[in-house]
Amino acid sequence: MADPSRKEYPDTQALIAAEMPDYPSFIFSERELRACAKTFQDGFDGLVTYAVKANPEEHVISVLADTGLKAFDVASPAEMELVHRIAPQAALHYNNPVKSRREIIAAQDLYGVKSYAIDNQAELDQLAAIVTPSRDVEMTIRFKAGKARKAYDFGTKFGISENGAIDLVKAADALGYTVSLCFHVGSQCEESYAYERHIHAAGRIAKKSGVAIKRLNVGGGFPAAYPSSGAPPLDRYFESIERALKKTFGSNRPEMIVEPGRAMVTPSTSLLLRVKHVRGGRNVYVNDGAYGALMEIKFMPIVPAVRVWRGAELVTDKTRPFILFGPTCDSYDSLDQPFDLPQSIQEDDYIEMAQMGAYTQASTTAFNGFATRQQFFADKIFM
Repeated sequence: MADPSRKEYPDTQALIAAEMPDYPSFIFSERELRACAKTFQDGFDGLVTYAVKANPEEHVISVLADTGLKAFDVASPAEMELVHRIAPQAALHYNNPVKSRREIIAAQDLYGVKSYAIDNQAELDQLAAIVTPSRDVEMTIRFKAGKARKAYDFGTKFGISENGAIDLVKAADALGYTVSLCFHVGSQCEESYAYERHIHAAGRIAKKSGVAIKRLNVGGGFPAAYPSSGAPPLDRYFESIERALKKTFGSNRPEMIVEPGRAMVTPSTSLLLRVKHVRGGRNVYVNDGAYGALMEIKFMPIVPAVRVWRGAELVTDKTRPFILFGPTCDSYDSLDQPFDLPQSIQEDDYIEMAQMGAYTQASTTAFNGFATRQQFFADKIFM
């Protein structure tokens, strides 16, 4: 049954004309999300899951479940509850390598989790004390094999070395668990060979451990096509993965899993901000910032496409670089990268940012009292 409170519009122009929103507004396109899901389902030869952390909004989970996704990568009991409530038949892959005992108990007893990621012997020992060893339970060893040249590196926090992974695979198998492998090349990875390098390492780990690896999870890291990105198309990544699998495992390849986050949801949402003030001919103050939907842009080298509306009409005059500041009383609340905006930009104009579906809604705070953000739905959004 449709949600009667859900406000849907054909496009951004119609939304602005009807609503004139004074709060930061997310504009979601179900069509775009379904298209992204299909890209992975058609291009990847294996189980397609979704990393919930990228965007945990209920409408996102609902649409992805409806496209046929049967498993989700979750990092906390809260994410488990969310997915279980919306898609109760979906498998939950608990792929956060750091878990407390209470979280493990909740995962097992409340949500029936059967797949856990680890990267440390102490984590295996902790799990074994709670989750009875069985071949029905999957223990996925997260390893690392070098840093991608262009990616937000996760290796400083997660992942065991190749040699350490061999020992951990043996230990998990000896306890009686089914053993799998996983890796993450780093967020917004613009180097497709990083996947090949890690798959080759997975082959060495499997061979040297002497353990039959059930599944190989190639993780996320797939890039979104921001204007500032030099990444190749997703097809290139799928081709690199397939090439490495054939070379490394031949006909004995493990079952495959992929868990996109950013690349799955980025194109599904645009962000509409309102100008509060223009100062000094180069500084534009808007109604959200680094403590909200722009947190990702604050520390990642991302420059999304932008356009400006004055009322429900696009502003098309000559542009020049401006610096964006958020609404809070904190000097951290600004963006380092300049944005090309119309030179006539003024108070109450709207700045619309494209491809803002990942790590935006998930990172908002109520700092300084700027807590309200609105959600709208449109068939066609700014890309």
